[in-house]
Amino acid sequence: MSDAPRPTFDATIPTRLEVVGPLRRVLEALLASLGWSEDDTADAGLIATEVIQNAVEHGSRNDGREAVGIRCRIEGAVVTLDVTDPGTGKGPDSLLQRDVTVAPPMDSSRGRGLYLVHRMSREMDRGRTDHGGSFVRVRMTPAEAP
Repeated sequence: MSDAPRPTFDATIPTRLEVVGPLRRVLEALLASLGWSEDDTADAGLIATEVIQNAVEHGSRNDGREAVGIRCRIEGAVVTLDVTDPGTGKGPDSLLQRDVTVAPPMDSSRGRGLYLVHRMSREMDRGRTDHGGSFVRVRMTPAEAP
């Protein structure tokens, strides 16, 4: 068993959409440094962006005064991303009632994010936090071994 530290990062970001892009780039750089392919890195970045952006846009007031929590753990070829929101936006019921296994109608301009996350990730869990918000946990693995 290796004593090498496992790559991780935790972040608490203000509920502002302009913070999402830089956080995506941090995750992508970390995965690229671990040998993930360009395609797998981009897919993980897209998944992270969708989950974090949903937390900011729909799980908060989206005014920069609240916080979204992000925890990323990498063990072997599995990346686990946990994102929590304050629950002051649409509320946890909106997240939990959505059927992520069904694509939204083609003429819909929104609503594809969680469907894509569900389709692209190895596993996706959703639930309520103790403080009235919601969480999304996503596990991702690369298609190509690093």
